[in-house]
Amino acid sequence: MKVMVWGAFWDTGRSGCYIMDRDFKSKKHRYSANSYLEVLDAEVEPIFEELDTGYLFMQDNASIHTAHKVRDWFRVRGITTITD
Repeated sequence: MKVMVWGAFWDTGRSGCYIMDRDFKSKKHRYSANSYLEVLDAEVEPIFEELDTGYLFMQDNASIHTAHKVRDWFRVRGITTITD
């Protein structure tokens, strides 16, 4: 069995370890942008509500990170992202 976990850290703290849920509506029941949006709602939004302005969110170019709905999620909340 494979499990995907998510976590984040910054200069003054770290997130919890989030065990991602598979998206059973997606092809092959894998992780999708919808799975990632659950993480963003549960972990990232509360963190960025507490951080001072000027923090950036860094992630790689995985397809679930670059989906339009994920980019829109960050844009609506005013969170600047950088990718490698």
